[in-house]
Amino acid sequence: MDGLLSQLLAFPPHPPPKIPLTDTAYDKGMKELIQTLNKTPASKLTLGVRGGGDLLEIIDPSINSLPYLFVLLSHVGAPGGKQKNANAADGFTPGTPLWLKMLAFMESFDPVQTRYAGNEFRRLFEITAGRAAFTERPNDQSTAISALGSAILRIDPSGSTFTSSHLLFVHLCLLMRAYPESLPVLDHNIYHFTSNTNRAAENNLYPHLSSNHENSSTFIIPESGLSSKLDYRSHLLFFLYGAMCYMGLKEWKRALLFLEIVIMSPISQNASRIQVEAYKKYILVGILYKGSLLDMPKKTNPQAAKQFKAMAKAYEGLAEVFQHKLREAGSVKRLVDEVKAGQPIWGQDCNFGLVRQVIDAYRQYSIRALEKTYAALTIAEITRRTSADADDFAGTGDYVINLISSNKLNATISQPSEDPATWIVRFYDPASGPLARSEEQQYEALAKQTRKVKVLADHIREVDRKLSLSKEYIQDAKKRKSHDDNGGGDDGYPFGHDTGFIGADEDVMGD
Repeated sequence: MDGLLSQLLAFPPHPPPKIPLTDTAYDKGMKELIQTLNKTPASKLTLGVRGGGDLLEIIDPSINSLPYLFVLLSHVGAPGGKQKNANAADGFTPGTPLWLKMLAFMESFDPVQTRYAGNEFRRLFEITAGRAAFTERPNDQSTAISALGSAILRIDPSGSTFTSSHLLFVHLCLLMRAYPESLPVLDHNIYHFTSNTNRAAENNLYPHLSSNHENSSTFIIPESGLSSKLDYRSHLLFFLYGAMCYMGLKEWKRALLFLEIVIMSPISQNASRIQVEAYKKYILVGILYKGSLLDMPKKTNPQAAKQFKAMAKAYEGLAEVFQHKLREAGSVKRLVDEVKAGQPIWGQDCNFGLVRQVIDAYRQYSIRALEKTYAALTIAEITRRTSADADDFAGTGDYVINLISSNKLNATISQPSEDPATWIVRFYDPASGPLARSEEQQYEALAKQTRKVKVLADHIREVDRKLSLSKEYIQDAKKRKSHDDNGGGDDGYPFGHDTGFIGADEDVMGD
């Protein structure tokens, strides 16, 4: 065991040498370490050490991440599905010592080392997520999800390359209703999908996994093992699940963005059921966020748009009633009747929770509509205009106070007496009142937007670079050059007018 331990701890050298290892030397050492670990039986990695305990008690996961990962997996089930530990199921559950070691590893592993063991890392991630899905203790759920989210962002701090771990993570968050815990991963925009570009050209730019990769999509590739096989459906599900997590937090703007991505995704012949479900939710979230029936996203496939409308008539009807009654400043009764009539549909689609919020949103938007016409109104007048119970002054007063305190209404309220009917609500335009932004806040918002644009531009440049390395681009460029040499024109499109959208069943990780 002492001989094995010395082999496992030999690389990378610790403390680090004064002159850092070159990428070539580091790469060579890591590959030799992987060979040693793959040759070592799982039964040997789980043996005890002199003085008691096992290798997990000695190895530091932040320094020697690969040995720790392989030993940890050997206790759960050997890498690659070799010899399995019969006691793994009992020893690796939330709250056990082995589970706590996994949590520590997920929060501290070296991300560069882990690039060399993508399959093993993904296996541990998937086993952990599977165990976490069956725990009922909220604290165990929260710590497991936080550790998994941390692991995704340790591998890829930008969170910009879509992997199977993203899908598994957000699905787990949705099942456990751990919506806040999903945000560290979901708030990072996805810009890239794992794919095979011109590997020879990529290897010239980034010859080693340990190279300083400017973008995660150059090392999170199909052969890395960091993601299992993904297809078109995986992409749709991730954004639908993500939208549902944002809905759980009432972050309607971000939820709409995710739903739009699903709706606008290309189709081969027919829209998928996932897209239809997304469109139904898109209508409801649009009501909650904007108070109206939103237009179909501009880039939606025309054939898909027709199918969406045909299968979501009840939802569009609800939105139209909402808009019509809002314009008339009418009673909420007609809207409530519409909701009751469609209960079987909302229930079958698991959208009843959102539909119930539509009724509350009607009252909110009815009050917000008053600020466009009036400078001030008493609670008695607001109650008469917006409440189902014209005498519920106290309820309306509390509701208006809640809207103001949650920054949903740009207004102030004065209370000249204890009688809520006499309270006065004063409305303000966007440039004044409690919701008006100072110059400093406007500058910070502008700076934040500028940073987002810069990040987007960087990712677009990376996509263009990858496109220029693809076989299809090179072949098309040769044809265009030949065409130009023979006196032909250039229409300005690198691939002509047909962009060749992928079909519904195409493998996103394909060549």
